[in-house]
Amino acid sequence: MTEASVVHIFLSRGRFSSFEDIRDYVDEGWSENGDAEPSVFMGEAGIAKLEPMCVEVIHAQDDGHRAPVVPEVLLREASYADQWLPQVKSTEPADAAICVFAPNVVTNPHGTSLHYLGRFTYRA
Repeated sequence: MTEASVVHIFLSRGRFSSFEDIRDYVDEGWSENGDAEPSVFMGEAGIAKLEPMCVEVIHAQDDGHRAPVVPEVLLREASYADQWLPQVKSTEPADAAICVFAPNVVTNPHGTSLHYLGRFTYRA
């Protein structure tokens, strides 16, 4: 039997104008010397080393929605959503989300400038 994995969900409403805007907030940058520089999100959430393939960014306009929607709608296409989305009880509308999956470790989830929805379990 596989061990339960964890996903951390962060929501936003009105902060990001596009998918590229939210990616700029999440993705590592590079110095002039070619060294990786942590993103604003990595610093706020306390992610020491980011595994970018295990972070999903969702922007409602990219899904064809023009206005904020409830998490159940916004997050339904995220990985393993069939397992963890039923655990989400929030109906707060949002137009962007960040899903941080293991092996990423989030040490300061409430330190971000986003709404931290919570940590949810699933089986990979």
